[in-house]
Amino acid sequence: MELICAVGSFILISCVCTWYFTSTNETRGSMSLLRGLKWSLTNNFGSLALGSFILAIVWIIRITFEYLDRQMKMANKENAVVNMISNCIRCCLDCFHRFIKFINENAYIQVALTGESFCSSALAAFILALKNASTFLITNGVGTLIFFLGKMVVALANTLIGYIIITKAPQFEEVDNPLYPTAVIFVLSYVMANIYMDIFSSVSLACLQCLYADVDICNQNREDPLNSLNRPREMTAVVDLLTENKPLK
Repeated sequence: MELICAVGSFILISCVCTWYFTSTNETRGSMSLLRGLKWSLTNNFGSLALGSFILAIVWIIRITFEYLDRQMKMANKENAVVNMISNCIRCCLDCFHRFIKFINENAYIQVALTGESFCSSALAAFILALKNASTFLITNGVGTLIFFLGKMVVALANTLIGYIIITKAPQFEEVDNPLYPTAVIFVLSYVMANIYMDIFSSVSLACLQCLYADVDICNQNREDPLNSLNRPREMTAVVDLLTENKPLK
């Protein structure tokens, strides 16, 4: 399951990277899902498999812990110390799982950009995140809030529209209680919005790493990163925002 998710994520990341580096201020870039699929199944399948295997191990550890925790609680139902220790371990495992997922996603972006192995790409992604911790913190922190608000707005708007249709349209006159169909509409809308926002999150992170790779290329060629013509015009505002307080390096 993790491998299938990794392949799908890598296809999307490959599209973003190729679009970024084939765009200029005047022309639009190109992207291809089939090319991303080809890269994921041929050139970079081993890296995706390794990243998926690490996540699978983390899942096995978490499932094993939950099983052991359930057995311990059945044997010691009123033991507050055991409950406290189990909650602390669960919190640490959840943080570790989130960290591995973050490193994996960033590593896949580096794999798409450089074609390096998973370990080299994960190290490069980790160093890049440390060097630009404030930018990544803002992107993930503010982005999480925006993504949640986006999900709720889409779900509530669809639910409201569904409720109006069910209560006003003559085709639904036989519906006595609109609560249940509107609840189904809300759940389905939230699931679809969640899928879209996950894609949006991956795209924004890939664009951010492409930008820093673009800046590194400009510095290596002794060009001004602020006036690069070989990047999408949409990224100009992002560059201005990042350089408002300090220059890009």
